[in-house]
Amino acid sequence: MKKTLLMLLLAVCFSMSGMSSKAEAAFEYAPVAFVLVDYSGNTKESEFLSWREQVRQAYYMPYYELIKNHEPDAVVRDYLKASSVKTNKLQEENLQEIADKISAKVVVLLFINNYSERLVRSFGHFWHERGDLLQRVVVSADIYIYKVTDGQFLKRKIRYVDTDDISLSTAASDIVKYRLRNYVNEMEGREQI
Repeated sequence: MKKTLLMLLLAVCFSMSGMSSKAEAAFEYAPVAFVLVDYSGNTKESEFLSWREQVRQAYYMPYYELIKNHEPDAVVRDYLKASSVKTNKLQEENLQEIADKISAKVVVLLFINNYSERLVRSFGHFWHERGDLLQRVVVSADIYIYKVTDGQFLKRKIRYVDTDDISLSTAASDIVKYRLRNYVNEMEGREQI
C-alpha cells in the first residue's frame, strides 16, 4: 500500500514538473533595444539607466526583454556612419534596417543634441529681482520608436528651454524621462502620465 501511494505521489510530481516546463516555453520573448546617442556629452550613467527603466516599464515581461549589452549601440553607430542619413532625418525604413541587424522586435532610439543646466543671474524681468540666481534648463532631443510586429513608427522631438527659480526648475533628466515615457505609452496606446 505504501509503495503504491509513493509511486502515485512520484508520478504526480513528475507530471507537474513536466507541465511547468511547457508553460514556461509558451512565452517567446521579444527583444527590445534602447539606444542613447549623446551628442552633448553631458548625460550621466544614472540618467541613462533612468531613461532605460522607462522603456523597460513600458515593454515588460513576460512578452518583452530589454537587451542589456552594448550590441545595439554599436549597430546604430555603425549604421549611422555607413549611411548618409542624419539622425534628425531617420525614417521608418532606416529603423527597420536597424531592427533587422539587431534582431529586435522594438527599437527605441534617443538622440540627445543639447542637454544642459546652468545657473544664470536675473536682469530683473517679471517677478525676479535684479541679481537673483536662476537655473536655465535646455533640452533638445529626438526620439524614434519602431515596433517590428505592427510596423508602427513614432518620431518625436523634445525642445525645452526654461529659466526659473532653482527651487521651481525641472531637471533636464526629468524632462527627458517623462516625455520618453509619454511617447512610449502613446506608441502602445496606453494612458499618459
